[in-house]
Amino acid sequence: MLRAQPRIRAPELIGDADQWINSEPLTLSELREKVVLLDFWAYSCINCVRTIPCLAAMWGKYKDRGVLIIGVHTPEFEFEKEFSNVKSAVERLRIKYPVLNDPRRINWENYGNRYWPRAELIVDRGVILDHIGEAGYEEIDQAIADTLTARGEKVEGACVEGVNRIYLSELSPETYAGYLRNPGLGSTKVCTISGCDEFHAPEERKRDVVYLSGLWRQEPEYLEFKGGQGMISESYFGREVNVVMGGHGAAEVFLNGRHLTRAEAGGNISFRNGNSMVKTDHSDMYNLVATPDFQTNELKIIPFPGLRVYAYTFG
Repeated sequence: MLRAQPRIRAPELIGDADQWINSEPLTLSELREKVVLLDFWAYSCINCVRTIPCLAAMWGKYKDRGVLIIGVHTPEFEFEKEFSNVKSAVERLRIKYPVLNDPRRINWENYGNRYWPRAELIVDRGVILDHIGEAGYEEIDQAIADTLTARGEKVEGACVEGVNRIYLSELSPETYAGYLRNPGLGSTKVCTISGCDEFHAPEERKRDVVYLSGLWRQEPEYLEFKGGQGMISESYFGREVNVVMGGHGAAEVFLNGRHLTRAEAGGNISFRNGNSMVKTDHSDMYNLVATPDFQTNELKIIPFPGLRVYAYTFG
């Protein structure tokens, strides 16, 4: 979604000198002669990750034409605040433009932001375009080209193609696992002599609700499996399932009670003796399911001790 803006003065970028990646510290004041695109993002946000090819294409097209892209990394989860994690994600995602890690969300607040991703196009310290969401980045590219043309520069080359996705009203919403943003688990929690962390899942389960069995601990941002036998599941409607997870190990993944086929497997699924698995060695977003069409399915994960589940997102 692209919105024309009155010429609002862009707040100055604020960040510690040691929180910059791919650049020395930058300020908008010293970049006044440049066209600046601020991209607010988080590395475990699938909607943000989908925009990176468009941003990379614009960076390659305009970086020598007086245009600067700055990724303002704004964490959604605590693990995304760590500079080393952000630096590793920037390298893994092959991002070449400057990135400012903003663990305290200072710039997010100064720009009145509420969304991932969000982009602000700035010319002469004025915000001229405000873009929300992952689609329509070709419109940003056109706005940059128009700005350069108005300055008397000749812009050649095809417009960068944005992400075109189908959004259905029936699509399952993002589901958080931690108690700060989870509306309620579908399983019964029981107390034993050992404590009150044991869950039992009912036979009948509703869509878009997280169900657990076994020993789990619910923290503000995540659910953590404590060991023994257990599972975590959610029924959903969509084509793609991405789960933000952490921990070190391998978990089995089932779709409707069976292992995934290769045609259904997301990019982070591997196979061992025909069994679909996801291996995690750091906290991040993992793509588990990618079916060719929209379906109602149940995704079940058999966890390893220490697995953390933060959120489910669907596409």
